[in-house]
Amino acid sequence: MTRSKSLTGLSDVELLGMLDEAKDETTNLRFQHVTGQLDNMNLLSHSRRQVARILTELRAREIDAAEAVIARHSGEVEESTDGEASPEERARVFKRRRRRDG
Repeated sequence: MTRSKSLTGLSDVELLGMLDEAKDETTNLRFQHVTGQLDNMNLLSHSRRQVARILTELRAREIDAAEAVIARHSGEVEESTDGEASPEERARVFKRRRRRDG
């Protein structure tokens, strides 16, 4: 799955600012909907999807950072023989879990 091109070029701080704005907009649109003032219902779904896109990009960056740490540690630490999973095995399990959970 490809990431949104408009969000990948932004910094984490900018994404968090956009997330706050999008959540505020979603809240305002929900209030307008409840009070009957919202004419275009598509704005509400667009706003919710924008929040989801931003959260997805932030989570993808978090996962990339975690995988980089695991990769860095796998070069420094030898595989343990005391029954613990190696960092590579933990990364494989994490990736499988991520694919399974969607």
